[in-house]
Amino acid sequence: MKQSIDAPVAQLILDLEERGLLNRTLVVFASEFGRDMITEGKPGQEVKNQVDQPDIMTEPKHYGMHRHFTEAGSVLMFGGGAPRGKVYGQTADERPCRIIKNPVTIDDLHATIYTALGIAPDTSYEVEKRPFYVTKDGKGKAIPELLN
Repeated sequence: MKQSIDAPVAQLILDLEERGLLNRTLVVFASEFGRDMITEGKPGQEVKNQVDQPDIMTEPKHYGMHRHFTEAGSVLMFGGGAPRGKVYGQTADERPCRIIKNPVTIDDLHATIYTALGIAPDTSYEVEKRPFYVTKDGKGKAIPELLN
């Protein structure tokens, strides 16, 4: 699916940079989890209508119906305080691709994004006479390595 995603994303980033807006615009691409290329089901009892996974995925039908990487996912951040070309964290090469270096919690990711936007991660607003924080209970911590 990279052809349908990479070109428009690259063009957006190039357009923002050309117009001098990239440094003040944070673009974030994230997924709720990663996906594994193994077919679902048990040997001899595959999920109905499961797509056979080729060694190289060449068609949209090859995507989906995969197991989840429940421990790790990927986030891409461009501009707005994110360093260029930075790779942070690492997963193991073997399944289930556990995090082996620099794990980032959702709370800390949110804190990092808010910090890039100039909003303190412990900021709260009163909603129905109770504090509502921008990160869970205001405890998220920004990751300095993910900010310029």
